[in-house]
Amino acid sequence: MTNEDRDRFNELIIWLTNWCFDHEIGVVYSKEADPKAKSKSYNIPGDLVVINGNWLPETEVPFIFAHEIGHTIENTPIFNKLSYLGSVKAEYSANVFAIRLLQQYCLENEITYNTIFDFAKSFGIPKDKWYLLTDLQRS
Repeated sequence: MTNEDRDRFNELIIWLTNWCFDHEIGVVYSKEADPKAKSKSYNIPGDLVVINGNWLPETEVPFIFAHEIGHTIENTPIFNKLSYLGSVKAEYSANVFAIRLLQQYCLENEITYNTIFDFAKSFGIPKDKWYLLTDLQRS
């Protein structure tokens, strides 16, 4: 990452952290975790997201952070997924929430992109989730 990209990345992580605090969601952001350790969310005893800031590729961290926030807001943390269908719905819902939260960040900071795919690349949205962008554009 360039210094400019690093500054933007850090500003976004701070914005997401502040969003959590404004919505009474605790945050643990660790740069010490194994790069393969998954981030998680919890609702008991309070809302909490645990984010692996050491995840590779690092460019996916903002989307993962927003996704885990989505699980707390949607009340679908990892340990509440009791069935395959429930898991699929919970993941879809958290992904949609994450995209909308990142769009909110762009609106608040007057950030624009030429295409939805430029937006997706900028926020580390994995390519297997890009179908959501076209779904959301239609709705």
